[in-house]
Amino acid sequence: MQSAIIAETDPAPKTQWQLYMLRTATGSLYTGISTDPQRRLRQHQGELTGGSRALRGKGPLQLVWLFPSHSRSHASRLEYQLKQLKKADKERLLSGQWQPDWLLHQPESDVSMADAATASTEVA
Repeated sequence: MQSAIIAETDPAPKTQWQLYMLRTATGSLYTGISTDPQRRLRQHQGELTGGSRALRGKGPLQLVWLFPSHSRSHASRLEYQLKQLKKADKERLLSGQWQPDWLLHQPESDVSMADAATASTEVA
């Protein structure tokens, strides 16, 4: 009988969204977003429930790149743009030889939303 894998719960959830890239055993790259990339890696490896079907049987997996984001929506936009790159460009990014301008650009809508959230919490 096989025992069920139970996902761990973090008592204090992280709110910093991060963009990450994993490398599979065959050298393929997988891009995703998470507030806890280490937990997400464990999910993808099958240690915890909730991993991507695309990565099943592709291990061992290695976390090769992390990039902090300002919000989930910003992380999602960056993830989309990163997934549009050719593998050669992703490899250049990983090696530190290149960084696209859009990776460091924070959209105005995220800035105004962050300012509004800060302003609303500062009002007594």
